[in-house]
Parts: sequence; structure tokens; C-alpha cells
Amino acid sequence: MALVEDVIRLLETQDGLTAREICTALKLEPKRERDVYNALLKAAKVLRRKGKTVVMQPPRCRKCGFEFDKIRASKCPRCRSEWIEEARFYLQEL
Repeated sequence: MALVEDVIRLLETQDGLTAREICTALKLEPKRERDVYNALLKAAKVLRRKGKTVVMQPPRCRKCGFEFDKIRASKCPRCRSEWIEEARFYLQEL
């Protein structure tokens, strides 16, 4: 639960962070990026009780602009580019 609390605190002070940036800010190993995604899901539930929500700007292909539906993406289905902008997470009042 400490990771969830750290993620919430970080999102309250900084806006528009990727999971990788959260790992760096919390001094976590890059391979713990999956844990950050799970913590973001749990943080959304905790923040809902406080009248806030976690909003995701979905991953986007930098070459053709395709927006993905999922949180993580590695290759664009439209142009096959691997030049993918990561999902960004923001806090928003309900």
C-alpha cells in the first residue's frame, strides 16, 4: 500500500506523468513499471473516495497519431511504427 500512497502523493504535486517517470521519481527499478500500473489502478479507487479521479491520456503513435485503447503499447497497428508516446496520468476533481 505504500507504493499506492507514494503514487498519489506524486500525482498531487506533479501533473501528466508517465509510469516510467513515476518509477524514476520514486527511485524504483525500471522493471517495476508494472507495479506502478497496478498502483495507479488502486490509487484511482482510493482517490474516488476523496472526490478525485486518475485520468489517462492514452498512448499515441508519434508517426501517424493513432491513439491506443490500452495502457501499454509497443507497436502501432496502423503504420507499424514503434515510436510510441507513453500514456500520461493526471488527477482530476470529480
